[in-house]
Amino acid sequence: MRFKILIFIANLLLIGETALAEDPAAKPAQLQSSDMVDIEELYKTANPPPAAPKVPSTTQAPAVSDEEKKEIQIIQNNAEVQSSKLKSVADLNKLSPFNDISVIQRKYLPKTGRYQLFLAGGLTTNSPWFLNVGAKVNFGYHFSENFGLELSGMFLSSSENQTAKEIRENNSLQPEKFVLTKYNLGLDLIWSPIFGKIATLDNKIIPFDMYFSLGGGTSGTNSEEKTVPTLHVGTGQIFAISKSTAFRWDYGWYYYQATPAQDVASTTAPLKGEYNDLIFTAGISFFFPEANYR
Repeated sequence: MRFKILIFIANLLLIGETALAEDPAAKPAQLQSSDMVDIEELYKTANPPPAAPKVPSTTQAPAVSDEEKKEIQIIQNNAEVQSSKLKSVADLNKLSPFNDISVIQRKYLPKTGRYQLFLAGGLTTNSPWFLNVGAKVNFGYHFSENFGLELSGMFLSSSENQTAKEIRENNSLQPEKFVLTKYNLGLDLIWSPIFGKIATLDNKIIPFDMYFSLGGGTSGTNSEEKTVPTLHVGTGQIFAISKSTAFRWDYGWYYYQATPAQDVASTTAPLKGEYNDLIFTAGISFFFPEANYR
């Protein structure tokens, strides 16, 4: 009897396992995950990814113009310069020039091939006995912007200052016996190596030249010789007002040798001595003819 009961229970267990195997809701998680993998594979098959664009095997490069080649070459040169270190000033020659930007600036007041008339007033700045004031007239011609020749004439009038009056009254001397310059005539070589621009407070730009002069001539004096050879060295500046007019100042050193006039009361003949004048002048210069290359 017991044996039959055991066989019956075993049959029930076999029937339950068979029912669970046939129920789709009772499938293990492993089977359900495999079904999802199959669905993903089906989606990829139905919607394939877009294909990459085909690149032609042979392409034709666009034509490069000569200007573009020059620009490419400039960029390459600049890259080489930037990669290298400048060790000295001479290495600046490695820098490539600006081919697209050019600055060509001529002088605002041209002088080449033009005449200059200078009218000015002046005075002697180193005379201890007299106040010497007068007028100056220069006329010159400029061969280039740097060089020119100029005739000059300076005429002075003299009056005794306070020191001369004191020595006349206190020492019974005659100041008029001292050598003084009445006029000077000469010819100078003008050299203008410096030019530039300055700005005033209202931002106005004024071009200028700075020059040096060297020459000689003759001076009229109250000495025994009356007229004596004279050496002249000077400097000055020209500030352009327009292309035909300018303000100019000049400071010159005039050197000569002369013999003072003999005093009637003196029995000793005067000796020849060295004399010099430092003369400052300022005035207006006129340039002509009109510049035709500006």
